[in-house]
Amino acid sequence: MKQVFNIEKFYKFAATVTIATKERGKIRMTKDNMLGSQIYFIEEAAKAINNDIHEIYVLKGRQVAVTTATLLLDMYWLGKHQGLTGTFVTHDEPTRDMFRVTFDQISESTKAPFKVGFKIHNRTQLVTERGDNRLLYLVAGTRKNSKLGKGAAITFAHLTEESEYGDEEGLASLKSTFAQENPHRLYIHESTAQGYNHFYESWLVAKNSNTKAAIFVGWWRNHFYRKAKGSPEYVTYWDGRLTPEERKWTREIEQIYDFKIDDEQIAWWRWNLAEETKDELLMFQNYPPTEHYAFVKSGSQFFSGARINDEFKLAMQTKPANYRFVLKDGFEDTELIESSERMQNLKVWELPQPGGYYAIGADPAWGSSEWKDRFCCQVYRCWSDGMEQVAEFCTPDCSAYQFAWVICYLGGAYLSQKGSNVMLNLELNGPGMAVWQEILNLKRMSAIAKTDAGMKILKIVSNLQNYTYRRQDSFGNASGFHTISNTREKERMLTLFRDGFERKIIKVNSKDCIDEMRRVERDEGFIGAPDRQKDDRVIASALSVTTYTDFLMPRLMAARVGGLTRAVSKNEGDSAGKWQPTVIQSFLRDHMNAPAQRH
Repeated sequence: MKQVFNIEKFYKFAATVTIATKERGKIRMTKDNMLGSQIYFIEEAAKAINNDIHEIYVLKGRQVAVTTATLLLDMYWLGKHQGLTGTFVTHDEPTRDMFRVTFDQISESTKAPFKVGFKIHNRTQLVTERGDNRLLYLVAGTRKNSKLGKGAAITFAHLTEESEYGDEEGLASLKSTFAQENPHRLYIHESTAQGYNHFYESWLVAKNSNTKAAIFVGWWRNHFYRKAKGSPEYVTYWDGRLTPEERKWTREIEQIYDFKIDDEQIAWWRWNLAEETKDELLMFQNYPPTEHYAFVKSGSQFFSGARINDEFKLAMQTKPANYRFVLKDGFEDTELIESSERMQNLKVWELPQPGGYYAIGADPAWGSSEWKDRFCCQVYRCWSDGMEQVAEFCTPDCSAYQFAWVICYLGGAYLSQKGSNVMLNLELNGPGMAVWQEILNLKRMSAIAKTDAGMKILKIVSNLQNYTYRRQDSFGNASGFHTISNTREKERMLTLFRDGFERKIIKVNSKDCIDEMRRVERDEGFIGAPDRQKDDRVIASALSVTTYTDFLMPRLMAARVGGLTRAVSKNEGDSAGKWQPTVIQSFLRDHMNAPAQRH
């Protein structure tokens, strides 16, 4: 049975409630008295519920009163339905106790026919007067709490400031108790961002889901966040024009959310930044203009947040072709099929081009960290004046030997055009050495087999150039193939990537890679995504960039007067169009079975 949320009935309920507010003291929660941020949240939540969506994620700025609006929704839900076992989850006990008082205030002030009385109300639970609904109080804590919600069966949940919860396993344990079929089930997760954490991951899932809702409530929806014309703050901080950065995010707000920022709001923003927050990154974190600004982590972000936001918007408009490698037990049995965005493990932005130079960076699972559990391969096309991402393979569902095959398939595809060059840089830490061994085994076995298919494999593997490592502070010869990244080498790789990206020499087309770049931070000598966050795409890209910087760029600059630039290659006839699976399938099937031409 589809749930129906009657928003007018909710407003009638809310109008009977008296709550103590920060700015106006005790007021009736009529629609006229609600903040714009509260009305926006309620109406967006109503849309989701009426579209049969039962799980809602709310990303908010500080002090926009969304939690108060959600408490009203909690009480309304307990009064509207019967037989609910709900939970209200906070990150610490003082916060739980504070909201217990608010629930008492709501219950005591609510008038018939909406009044919900309490039979029991203590530190552990709230039981309604009729005895058919109860709300469990749970404290997630800021450290490990893997038994959160154990033994419960939850049909309704309100998780406040979820980004503060300290244990992902505990949160997963709680979510496992959520009902899946109950028509009255409702789960609301609301939080400020607090950097790249488990809430960020959940927010991304909700943004791309058809069964979850994602609601962003910006600071500018709170009508108290303004300084009135003629006030000392307005006179001091509004000079009649926007800064370039302000112009950028005010334009985004209007384009994405259809909301126009006015001069009084800009005056408030500047006043708060100058006199209260005093840190631009922290201001963006606490009062994000858009959801893309929200997850900036103050003081430690490795890549420029503004540059990332600009490139992310472009990447959202750059649609790749999606494919899926179906990896089997034999090299020749592997298939490539067209796929949906959800099921893909290979994205392609550009066809292989005649005379193209390509750098492939390959980072096997657990290569850079025990938490980085995805196999990732990045392909960048290179010119003397820059490089651009053309393909990305990324999946946790792979083995070392299958990853070696994927590298060879991609290398073969980009070597398929006349005059093309491909260089591979493989991270040898973790399973990387096993991947390298499988590439060498393919070369040996195909040479021994002397079959047509074997000769084709040999041709691919033999023509795939390998990055050779040497210390940058040494005049000595190369010491080995590929990269074993230590702290110093990882810093060099990521710094080269960052510098090229911020100078617009490097074009990243993958929004997933740019998302991972947001999480990379520097902390006491460590560079990377902290805790269990992912940066596999970033590391693979950095391996490609190092290949370009050390070998391909000097080669391309020497190729002709002025170098083989992007403009020159485009003028010389780059082809366009969609990359069909047959481009690689020609190596997996048609091309592999054709008579081999010996070279």
